[in-house]
Amino acid sequence: MEDNITQVVQAKKRPTFITVLCILSLIGSGGFGLLQPLYQYVTFDKTYPEKVAQIEDGIEKMEDAGMDSGFFYDMAVNSLVALEKTSENLGPMTAANVVFALLSLLGIFLMFRLKKNGFYLYSVVNLFWMIVPIYFIGFEMGMMMLGFGAFVTILFIILYAVNLKHME
Repeated sequence: MEDNITQVVQAKKRPTFITVLCILSLIGSGGFGLLQPLYQYVTFDKTYPEKVAQIEDGIEKMEDAGMDSGFFYDMAVNSLVALEKTSENLGPMTAANVVFALLSLLGIFLMFRLKKNGFYLYSVVNLFWMIVPIYFIGFEMGMMMLGFGAFVTILFIILYAVNLKHME
C-alpha cells in the first residue's frame, strides 16, 4: 500500500499595505494619469480660449494695480506660456501620458500579484513620466507642475521598495 502524500502549496498572502498602495496607485495612474490627459485632449479646443482669456485678464488686472512684477505675476505669465506650449504639443503630450499611464498600470497589476518586476517597471516608468511636462512645456513651468506629484511619486516608490520583501 502506497501513501499518496499531496502537498498543498499555499498562495502567498498579499499584505494589506501592498493592497492599499496598489489601489491608491490605481486611482492615481488610472484615474488621474490616464483619464485626465484624455479628457484634456477631448476638451482642450473648447476650454483653451477661455483659459487664455482668464489668465490674460488676471495679468492685466495685476498690471493695472501696479503689481507687474513678483511671484504671482511671474506665475501668471508662466501659466500663459505653459498653456500655449500645451496647445502646441497637445497630441504628443497626451500620447506620452497615456503610454506612461498604461505601463504604470501594468506595473501596479504585477505588484498586486506580488511580482518584483512590477516594482521595477512602475519605478522606471513613473520617474520618466515626471519628465514629460519638463520636455514639452519647459524646465521652469514643468518643474512647477511636478511639485506635489513628484513628491507623491517618490513617496510611493519608497513605500513599495520597503515592501519588496513580500514580492517574488
